[in-house]
Amino acid sequence: MTWLNKYGLIGALLVAICLGGINGVLTSRLDKADKTNQALSDKNAELSMSVADRDEAITVLKESIDADRRATEEQLKVEQQKRAKADAENGKLRKALESSDCSNQRLPDSAIDILR
Repeated sequence: MTWLNKYGLIGALLVAICLGGINGVLTSRLDKADKTNQALSDKNAELSMSVADRDEAITVLKESIDADRRATEEQLKVEQQKRAKADAENGKLRKALESSDCSNQRLPDSAIDILR
């Protein structure tokens, strides 16, 4: 073998060994990165499910609030109707009392009926 062939083969062998070592290091790093990526992916899936559950809970709460608001509005309408009816009855009672000229006399029958 000539000097160039001998050192050329040794150089090629050293390059192959270095490339193999670099390949091993990079493969190890890639495996670690894959494991980390998988762990992060699992955490991301958990967070997505948590956010979906939270969104569902928020939707349920909004629906509950809307139902409460509608019930409150209905109750307010009923109370306003009752108040209007009571005001009308009070007006009738006042009118009946004003037209009766009673000071310490017995209430008229129409006023007693309204009071009942």
